[in-house]
Amino acid sequence: MKRRRLNAYGERLLRETPVLETLHGLDPGGVDEVLRIAEASAEFARLHAEPRALELDERMEQDPEYFDRELVRTAGSYRLFSMVVPKVLGGLAGKYMLTAASLGVEEICSACAGIGNMIAATGLGACPLLTPGGMPHWDTVLHEIVEGEKKGEPVLMAYAITEPSAGTDVEEPHFLAQARIGMEACRVKGGYLLNGRKCFISGGKEAKYLTVCAATDRSRPLETWTVFLVSRDMEGFSVPRVERKMGQRACHAAEILFDNVFVPEENVIGYEGDGMSMGILAIMAASRGPVGAVGTGIARGVLKNFLSWARRERGGRKPLEEQRIQMEIADMAASIQECRGLILDHSLAGDKVFGGLLVNPMMKALFALPRELRLSRPYLSFLHSRLGKVTSAHLLRLLVSEEEMTRLLALASLAKFASTDMAMGIASRALQLMGPEDSEERRRVEKCYRDVKVTQIYEGTNQLNRLTWFMVEQEGSLRIELPKPRR
Repeated sequence: MKRRRLNAYGERLLRETPVLETLHGLDPGGVDEVLRIAEASAEFARLHAEPRALELDERMEQDPEYFDRELVRTAGSYRLFSMVVPKVLGGLAGKYMLTAASLGVEEICSACAGIGNMIAATGLGACPLLTPGGMPHWDTVLHEIVEGEKKGEPVLMAYAITEPSAGTDVEEPHFLAQARIGMEACRVKGGYLLNGRKCFISGGKEAKYLTVCAATDRSRPLETWTVFLVSRDMEGFSVPRVERKMGQRACHAAEILFDNVFVPEENVIGYEGDGMSMGILAIMAASRGPVGAVGTGIARGVLKNFLSWARRERGGRKPLEEQRIQMEIADMAASIQECRGLILDHSLAGDKVFGGLLVNPMMKALFALPRELRLSRPYLSFLHSRLGKVTSAHLLRLLVSEEEMTRLLALASLAKFASTDMAMGIASRALQLMGPEDSEERRRVEKCYRDVKVTQIYEGTNQLNRLTWFMVEQEGSLRIELPKPRR
C-alpha cells in the first residue's frame, strides 16, 4: 500500500512517537486516521482553545454557570464529539479509537484542560453505550451525536457515578460492597424510579443524556449496581447547583437531583446488577488512559510556557542560558515522553480489544442492514429483550477475553496515576523556578497547576489506581467479569 505524503504535523508526531512511526509502516491507512484526528484536535487547540483559555478561566471563576455554546459548536465543527462514536454510525472511532482519542485529548489539554474536559465528558458519558448492552441506543443516541455535529448543535453527554457520600469507593468492587450509597433505583411497572443525588458530574449541567450508575438495593450495592440511560427532559430530573471550581473551570461540575425520575426498562444498559463490571470497570479500563493523556497534555502546556518564559531576557541574561534551567527542561521532556509511552501502551492494547470489536466482520454485517430496519420496532424489541441481551453477551464473550479486559484495566490505571502525578510535579517545579513575577506565561503555568490537581482525583483517586494495578498484577484479586448470558 502506497503511503500518503505526511504534512509537517504528521511527520513531527511520528518522530516524537517511534511506536506510531513503526505502526505506520505496517498499517499506514489505520495510522493516517489517527493522525488526522490528532491534527484536527491540535488545530482546534491552537486556534480556539489556547486563545480563550485564560479568558474563560477568569470569567468562570466569577460566574461558574457560564457556558460557551459557540466554543462547543466550534469543537463540533472539528468532529471532536464523534471521536468515540463508531465509524459504522458515521463517527470517527475505528480500529485505533483509543489511540486517536488519547492523542486528541492530549493536544486539546495542552492548551486548556477545562476545554478538553468539556469535550471529553461527552465521550465518557457515551462509553457505557459502546458496550454490547448499549447497542439498542447506537442508532438513536449515538446517531444523534453525529447528526448534531453536522447541524452545528452538538449533543452532549455525561457520566454520573459519584454521590455525596460515595466517591472513589464506587469504582472498585471491594470498596463498593461497603460503600454508603445514597441513591437508589426502585423497580416499578415498566421500569425504575431513580431517587437521590449525584455530584461533581463533569458536563452534567448541559448534557442532554447521562449514563447513571445506581444500586437497585442500597444494602447490596455491589450485587445490584446498574447502569441507566437518562434524558435531562425526564420528569424529576434537575441540576440544583454548579460547583465553584479551582481548576478546569471551562467544564461544569454539576450536582444532579433525581426526584422520582422514571426510567423505562429499555434504558437499562445490559443486565440489572452488571454495573460494576461493565458499567464501571470496563469503562475505567478504557477511560483512565485518556485521563493520563489529559495529564500529559497539561504537562506539555507547562513545558511550552516555561520555555517561552526562559527565552525572555531579564537583566541582560536569559534563564535558558543557565545549565540548571536546561537540565530542568530536559527532565520535564523526559518525564512527558515516559508517560506518553505508558499511555500509548494502554491505548494500543485497548485498540486490540475495543477497536477489534468495531471492525469485526459480524459488527460490519450487523450495521450493513438498512437503518430503517435497525430502528424498526421488532429489531429494537429483540435487542431490548432477554434473548437479545443473551445474544449480545455471547458475542462479547466470543470476541473478548476477561484476561484482556483485566490487563487493560491495570495498564489504564498505571498510565493514569503516573501521568497525572508527573504533570502535577512538573507544574509545581516550573512555578518554583519562575518565581512570583506577573507574566502571561506564569499565569498559564499557574492555571495548569490548578487544572491538573483534579486529574489525580477523578476516574478514581491515584491511590485507588495504584491499588487497582497492584490487585490485578500482583495479587490477582481483581478481575473484570464479562456478562454471563442469563436466560
